[in-house]
Amino acid sequence: MRTTLELRDDLMRSLLARHPGASKRAAVEHAIEAYLAKDAADAVRSLAGGVPVKDVSAELRKRDRRA
Repeated sequence: MRTTLELRDDLMRSLLARHPGASKRAAVEHAIEAYLAKDAADAVRSLAGGVPVKDVSAELRKRDRRA
């Protein structure tokens, strides 16, 4: 998708400094991917404790021993 953005020079310089040799496009794409990955991980972490989980491992081990 072609997009034109007005970005602050200091932000772009800092981003490019973290990705030496990368093009502006590659650096921005990497930053967006990293943001989305962190956001997804945060969303999953926010579910912690919200879903009841029954520990059935002992029962499964018992069944395995019978088989």
